[in-house]
Amino acid sequence: MLLCLMWAAVTLAAVAAPRAGMKNVYLHAEGTKTSAELAATCTNGVPASKQHPAGYPINDYTVVTPAANWTSYAVKKEWYDRHLISGPHYMAFTHTSDPYGAFKCQYTCNAATNCNSYFVSYEDIGTGTEHLSCVLFDAILGPVEFEPSTDNIGAGGYDKLCQS
Repeated sequence: MLLCLMWAAVTLAAVAAPRAGMKNVYLHAEGTKTSAELAATCTNGVPASKQHPAGYPINDYTVVTPAANWTSYAVKKEWYDRHLISGPHYMAFTHTSDPYGAFKCQYTCNAATNCNSYFVSYEDIGTGTEHLSCVLFDAILGPVEFEPSTDNIGAGGYDKLCQS
């Protein structure tokens, strides 16, 4: 009985330790990721609805835009390829409807397993085939993950907010 109580105490201490302010330690073995390689799955910030109020509720995501002031931009190819879940998902919205397309894209992300961010852009601008592109990712986007583009209008990345 005493042995069982000691085992329970040690187990509880090991489980509670990370919550008590101890750092998580990740062991690196071939085929596993170190803590530096683990992608963030949520962020803290202001809900998109409060960043750019437009009447469409996007309360579980925050808007991420490039560090530079670009109108046409895309996600860097290396990051895109490493974190892509699915997409592009095309929707028949034009840039004049923004942010309605981003509002609708959040539902695509919410329905996908492990979707932690999405990127919205408008393609074929000014043509009869202009449309929204919605791409889903398994990690949050940072402002440095964008690069200039010449054939779209970027509407932003949307990172999942951590729930309190």
